[in-house]
Amino acid sequence: MAQSTRGEPVELGGFRIVARLGEGGMGRVHLARSASGRLAAVKTVHEHLAVEAEFRERFRRETVAVRAVAGPFTAAVLDADPDAERPWLATEFCAGPDLTAAVAAHGPLGPAELATLGAALAEALSGVHAVGLTHRDLKPSNILITRDGPKVLDFGIAKSAADESLTAADEAIGSPGFIAPEQLARDGEPGPAADVFALGAVLALTATGRAPFGTGGAAAVLYRTLHDEPDLEGVPGTTWPTFLARCLARDPADRPTVGEVLAWCGARADDSPWWERGPVPELVLRHEDEVAELVTRDEESTAAVPGPRNAPADAVPGARVRGPRDTPADARPPQAHDQAAVPLPSRRRLLAWTGAALATAGVATATAIALNQDDDGGGTGNKPDARRTRVPRGRVRWKTGIGEVAYGGALLCEGDDLYVVDDAAVTRLDAAKSTLRWEYPAENLRGVDARGDFVYVLRDPLFEPELIALRHSTGRKAWDSGLLSRNPHRPRRPFDAKPSEQEGNEGQFIVAGDVACLLTYAAYGTMQARRSAWGRPWRAYGFDSRTGEPLWFHGGGAGEVIGADQAGGRIALAVSANPGTTGTDAYAQGDPLVVLRAASGKVEKEIEDGARRPQVHPGADGTRYYAGREEFRAVDLATGRTRWTRPAGTGSHITPTASNGLVHAPVADGVRAYDATSGAVRWTRDGVRVLEETPLVSDGLVYVAGPKPGGSGEPTWGLYALDATTGRPKWALPLDAVTSVDLATAGKGLIHLCADGTLYTISGPELP
Repeated sequence: MAQSTRGEPVELGGFRIVARLGEGGMGRVHLARSASGRLAAVKTVHEHLAVEAEFRERFRRETVAVRAVAGPFTAAVLDADPDAERPWLATEFCAGPDLTAAVAAHGPLGPAELATLGAALAEALSGVHAVGLTHRDLKPSNILITRDGPKVLDFGIAKSAADESLTAADEAIGSPGFIAPEQLARDGEPGPAADVFALGAVLALTATGRAPFGTGGAAAVLYRTLHDEPDLEGVPGTTWPTFLARCLARDPADRPTVGEVLAWCGARADDSPWWERGPVPELVLRHEDEVAELVTRDEESTAAVPGPRNAPADAVPGARVRGPRDTPADARPPQAHDQAAVPLPSRRRLLAWTGAALATAGVATATAIALNQDDDGGGTGNKPDARRTRVPRGRVRWKTGIGEVAYGGALLCEGDDLYVVDDAAVTRLDAAKSTLRWEYPAENLRGVDARGDFVYVLRDPLFEPELIALRHSTGRKAWDSGLLSRNPHRPRRPFDAKPSEQEGNEGQFIVAGDVACLLTYAAYGTMQARRSAWGRPWRAYGFDSRTGEPLWFHGGGAGEVIGADQAGGRIALAVSANPGTTGTDAYAQGDPLVVLRAASGKVEKEIEDGARRPQVHPGADGTRYYAGREEFRAVDLATGRTRWTRPAGTGSHITPTASNGLVHAPVADGVRAYDATSGAVRWTRDGVRVLEETPLVSDGLVYVAGPKPGGSGEPTWGLYALDATTGRPKWALPLDAVTSVDLATAGKGLIHLCADGTLYTISGPELP
């Protein structure tokens, strides 16, 4: 195995490495090319695993099995060497978006479209099961939509169902929301029925847009998987809800076999697959173009740079490089070459071999980008004209792979610190340099709040939430809320209390000066959740924010805490036993706002119909901005009076506070700024979209996704920083991670984005 000076492989078994694509618990994945030009995804095992004899033997046996998997809807294994110094496995490279992105572009699937997808996935699983394997981690991110249809990926954790000798008895492999109950119970080796359960969860998600066991912390999702019925409300057709309920049955014996799923779906499948029409083919084409561009750049650099043909992967322009948490990734400008002298591969020849989605982060340079658009920033729209405006190019300061953030992850920028909450820890980093300051390892963490000498996080295990206070300087635990049933201020209840008296398993916290308040409750947001809540009440526990001493307890009625605020020595809690759909005028209609004194926990006031605006309460001041289905509203927090309203058009979100005298909101094809005092429109920028539901505004900049400079089209080319006052672009950066942002925060001229398991920190070129 040839290696670069940085330790990265440049060739493995005849495959030349082009770029690193990602990194997981077992190893790294690279884009590579064979001598004939065929593209492959090559997975190399981490060094610390390669030296373990037990793991190497397991990898050897799995390699033999996965090479036998074949079928039109699985990524074929091309070659492997389990006996190499660093064992590796090469699979077919599939170009296309994952299932989540494809369905987001297409929209929820109808009955025939569901059947088409179900038949393809069942056929893929049939091929896996035929050689004695169980996939055990089927989920949307392991399913790519290519020009040839769905491709099921990642057999890295698949193993022979007949060989149990090398798997620990307590090992449960899978992803929350898709993992079968028998995998959680660990009462035996999961078989093909576990894959049927995951397939049912995938189909339910694509039909309704909701995971059948809800969202939130991983522990909460797993608890609902074990104890609750799946949420199938909105599944189309008359037979699909019943069929998916069978697939998601708690007992494996009650589920259909994969063969039965294939037959059932095949009989109902659409003659024209949904991935061959509408916006999905265009999305696939963009991924193919990105792959072609990456390989073309690799050939250019190889042809232009003297020396060995096998250049290190981190020298490839556009390659995604993931360094350790405390090491910034290298960023260098692409070299200019005489393209006429370089033999470039045709797109058709390249893509005849391709196969896993690739997102390339733009290489940082200080050069300017030509934007062919009107930059006056005013009026109701900005249409392209003949002028070309030069806009500075932003830069990626550093990036790194992080853990799962889809279930309760969080980012917080506070001063020079960046706090990252993922599936394994809360981490404090130097925001500008990525230097690791400390890490507090713990599972099931949600949320983070830094206040003075302490950093507060919520732990969300299966049964009751826990508030943890960490020391800001060291990350060591200062105190925690302890077992709530032993809180001295809470009335004692018998261990076998009826369900309506038990602690809610959902939680949040809020810090009000010297008091840290932990809130517990059950979910009431859907009909299924209300049935599962058993009438459990919400509760509030007050602790000294520095010492953790229990101060007070308040017991509420049946309901969920859907919002909280603190100001002026008060803690305001929005409570509802049937909140309805967020973003609608009926949301929390008629539900109260309970205002507690932070020092004592005593109820000061209940504001009728106040739950929709928990920030409007005694002790609050200033103005806050709210979005309804039809209008935006500026509200005086002290009095509750409306200062102005403005038609919202198609928008349903607005920045809650003003920046530089403006508030910002997404519109049908862009973002718009309103005067914070009068509600008058100040500027509109068309052709862009916000990164999350509400515009991210910080330090006088609005961060949005925009189209490729010089033209119009989908805003998937990269990141733009707009002047919050005028709407004019201040800088831009090609970055396809803007299509899949999970979390975003900003501060001190830096924006931090988490997308596809990678954390990016980006700035304009002017910052040192």
